[in-house]
Amino acid sequence: MAKLIVANWKSHKNLEEAKKWLALYQGSPAVQKLLTTEVVIAPPFQYLQLVSESIRALLQTRVAVQDISPFPPGAYTGEVAASTLNGLDVWYAILGHSERRKYFQETSQQVANKVDQAVQSGINPIVCVDKDYIRTQAAAIAPEHLDKCIVAYEPLEAIGSGHDEPTDKVAEVVAEIHKVFGKVPVLYGGSVNDENIVEYLDVTDGVIIGTHSLDIADFLNIIRIVVENNHKK
Repeated sequence: MAKLIVANWKSHKNLEEAKKWLALYQGSPAVQKLLTTEVVIAPPFQYLQLVSESIRALLQTRVAVQDISPFPPGAYTGEVAASTLNGLDVWYAILGHSERRKYFQETSQQVANKVDQAVQSGINPIVCVDKDYIRTQAAAIAPEHLDKCIVAYEPLEAIGSGHDEPTDKVAEVVAEIHKVFGKVPVLYGGSVNDENIVEYLDVTDGVIIGTHSLDIADFLNIIRIVVENNHKK
């Protein structure tokens, strides 16, 4: 599996800002040189088609959603059922992000239900966890779906704080996740930037970038550093 760099836009960008970001991303020389790394763009739902169409010709770029409904299609006003995303080239779904758990009181069982919906629709679930509920979250997910998960370790104190987790601590949590979920890919999310990206990729299968994915210049600088580091190996 290629290393993943997930750009999580969260609830940011109007239409013109999204178009400008995508135009500069498409024209970046560093993006054209991506080989062993895959960029995953997770925009707000309203920009899914725009992003999907904009990156269709780029081999190493995919689309993710930031959430999906725990329910199948039906009378669930305001929810986005996984199967309704067919045709938008959605490869991944970020599920159980710490902000969803904090602000919307999502439980591990609700996240597990979303995993089920994602798997049934052919979407790869990226399941976000902190140390305290790795085992609780794994226990809630159907056993046959555990090895279909990508797990993202998100230490709460590092999310959007500028205080990134030491890589030796991240490596310890990666080992714990492997004990519980099996040998699944593990990502790290929490104040990832151009100064620490290489170190995190050395101990994980990828990263989720929030703040530093919003400014296209910052994000492309991170991509450039990753590409240059890959060429040194």
